[in-house]
Formats: sequence, structure tokens, C-alpha cells
Amino acid sequence: MKKCFKCGGTEIVTGSIEGTGERSPAYLFRPKHKIRFLAVTIRHGTELDKESYACLSCGTVWSQTNGEALRDFIRDNCKPLDHCG
Repeated sequence: MKKCFKCGGTEIVTGSIEGTGERSPAYLFRPKHKIRFLAVTIRHGTELDKESYACLSCGTVWSQTNGEALRDFIRDNCKPLDHCG
């Protein structure tokens, strides 16, 4: 079972960090969940906070997105999965 290293939560979603490609680029967390057929969404994820962090010892890099916005995005736009991993 995966756990959040910050809060200990166990509802972990796999995904990727992607640029928006706009003139003023932002970065999104795009859940690995498949987008539902005919889902109407301009962006395929939730915007990451402007500030990110990196560990100088191991190289782990992380940022944060709004948890409620991410849950809403998955509920409204994605096909359900048997597990989040």
C-alpha cells in the first residue's frame, strides 16, 4: 500500500506532470485514469501550485494540487478504476 509521505493518507493516484503549452504555461497533474468518452474538459488534470520542492539528497521532486479539485476532476471526467495505483 502506498502512503503519502506528507500526511500519511492512503488514497494515492498515479499520474504525470504535464505542461499546458499555453503562452503563460502552467503545469497540471494528469491522473492516469482514462478520460470518459465525450467528457467535456479543456484541461486533462488539475493545476499544480506555483511552488515546488526537491530533496538534495535523493532527488525526489514534488509539488501540490488542490485535493478537492483533483477528486472532483476524477469524479466528473474519468472512468472509474478498480484501484488508484
